[in-house]
Amino acid sequence: MMPSSTFYEVAMVITDRDLDLFRKLSTYGILSTKLVGNLVFNSIATTTVLRRLRCLEEGFYLKRILGLESQETLWTLTEKAAELAEVFMPKRHWSKTMLEHDFKLLNLRLALEGSGVSHSWLPEHEIRSSVFKKNGIRGTKDKLIPDGLMGIEVDGKRLSVAIELELTLKNKDKLKQIVRKYQDTGGLHAVWYIAPTASILNAVFQEWHKGFGSDRFYFYASLLDQVMKNPLEAKLMGEKPHRLVREAWTVIPAHPPAQGVSILNEKIIEPKLELTIENHTPFFETVSC
Repeated sequence: MMPSSTFYEVAMVITDRDLDLFRKLSTYGILSTKLVGNLVFNSIATTTVLRRLRCLEEGFYLKRILGLESQETLWTLTEKAAELAEVFMPKRHWSKTMLEHDFKLLNLRLALEGSGVSHSWLPEHEIRSSVFKKNGIRGTKDKLIPDGLMGIEVDGKRLSVAIELELTLKNKDKLKQIVRKYQDTGGLHAVWYIAPTASILNAVFQEWHKGFGSDRFYFYASLLDQVMKNPLEAKLMGEKPHRLVREAWTVIPAHPPAQGVSILNEKIIEPKLELTIENHTPFFETVSC
């Protein structure tokens, strides 16, 4: 006879490694089975990792999320695990329509942290929560919420970069609205658009420079595969000549990604969510998808 879930919950022993996993899930929100293996289990056999994850799921400490194109399983915290580990539970619901975007954004964050480019990271849901507390539901509706705020260093100064990961091309009206809101924003060092294709970056670039220009902060754009392959060698397009990430921002060596990289968010200065009419040529001579 199988033990009841109540008996299983009482009998289960939570290890230090489990608590480490809970803390990382509090930091990152979601992790795939493979990432859990790399970040927490030191790349031991996947079967061993899966066995433990299923035990934690049966004990109501973890919840699995399905829906990725790759068929990978994602894991997230439950309130029970967050309470036990005394950590913040970042999100309770994950939209299936945004799951692919959120997972790619997570991998982008890990790559930037692991390379030493990002010294801290404030994710979208935390920014949204902060804006909501300050402005309420109505006041939050029209606020600009980037995909993340990344802490960087330039000449000894700690600065913020707004990250926008664009996987598909938004309609022109929505894109124009987002761009205009950024152009009314202060307190940023740069806005960095990252996309999988040149056509998306060209559309954003042209909209950005269609009627405005400013020296208040930088506008950069990069191809996603370049950033994921080697963040330090990725091109920051937006200036002539283009610069590499390692030339623009100070790189501080971080722990290798397999060891969990930098998971403690330092305080990031949140910008106040404020360029002349010029014609600009695209980043790319020919648009390739």
